[in-house]
Amino acid sequence: MTLVIPASTPPGPPRRRDAGRPRGAAVTAAVLAAVRVELADAGFEGLSVERVARRAEVNKTSVYRRWPTREALVAAAMEGLLDDFSVSPDTGSLRGDLYALAAPIAELAAQPDGVALLRAALSTTASGDVGTVASRRVGAPAESVSSIAARARARGEWRDGVDPQQAIFTLVGAIIHRVLLERAAPTGEWLDGLVDIVLRGISATKPQP
Repeated sequence: MTLVIPASTPPGPPRRRDAGRPRGAAVTAAVLAAVRVELADAGFEGLSVERVARRAEVNKTSVYRRWPTREALVAAAMEGLLDDFSVSPDTGSLRGDLYALAAPIAELAAQPDGVALLRAALSTTASGDVGTVASRRVGAPAESVSSIAARARARGEWRDGVDPQQAIFTLVGAIIHRVLLERAAPTGEWLDGLVDIVLRGISATKPQP
């Protein structure tokens, strides 16, 4: 009986150590998402780059290659938040515009990303870059309220002497208080009441039910 020895199969290329891990833009998205979760859990003071890398399933060196400092990493994670709120809604009424502007902010503030943004904005130990970015993201809707005020004035709804930025900061400040200090959800019913209070302070006429 003749023993047949099968021909050996040439070895294939060695498996990459990072095979299966996110690459390129996917790395950036995964890391920044992990940063926001970490911020929501531990705040800026407790953020760990090692835990961020573990959450994102990437090497820690991949994180530092893109963001050499923890401050740069957090600032990058904050930049994308609230970008969609730069367009002011036009619902045809001042109350509708205010609610349409405040509702997505309240919705975001109730989620981990929103908590992360607020904590970074209020952190006393965050660097200047992080504080500047976070504060700019929190204050971004102020740009929209100028358009809302202009439309309301044209309809005779906006009272003379009312500062549009003060109006939106009243809304945003109340949402921050609700989420961080009261630790309560900014529900639709709660937001209805808040908008009505602000509306009574800025409206040129008595708000309709």
